Amino acid sequence: MEQDYSDVLELVEQLAAVLDRADLTEVRIRDNEFEVQVSRERRSLVGYEQPPLQHIATSVATGTPQIPVEDKDVEVSAEAVNEFINAPMPSRFYRSPTPEEAPFVEVGDVVATGEPVAVLEVMKTYNPVEAPFNCEILEILVEDGDAVEYAQPLFRVKQT
Repeated sequence: MEQDYSDVLELVEQLAAVLDRADLTEVRIRDNEFEVQVSRERRSLVGYEQPPLQHIATSVATGTPQIPVEDKDVEVSAEAVNEFINAPMPSRFYRSPTPEEAPFVEVGDVVATGEPVAVLEVMKTYNPVEAPFNCEILEILVEDGDAVEYAQPLFRVKQT
């Protein structure tokens, strides 16, 4: 039985028009179990030998420890701040560009802004996850091949 996706395609076209009009890079619509996300990137990737990869902006969460009210005068050191590189979309997480190649990063590695640290796969499209700033990889929080959710922390890092 052939399914008619014309309504979905029309919705995608409308969302793409919203991206252009509002000068956005991503828009998502969710209604119960139905979800459509349309994204675009304004710059191109250089140096990837894989099939064409779409660049995905990586979200970064920065948190400071909660300080009890009675300890208002206590200063928080720079080392106490945890920073994370989060998944920008629901996907499958891979540490290396192909199963035969070495992982992009290991714990203890220092990476520069824009350097790939992982790849996320969605429907056979591989999207690099890039370091949003110069940082040291303190912990890899997911296993190779794991399914990850939107905004799920992938790496715990320390900005350098």
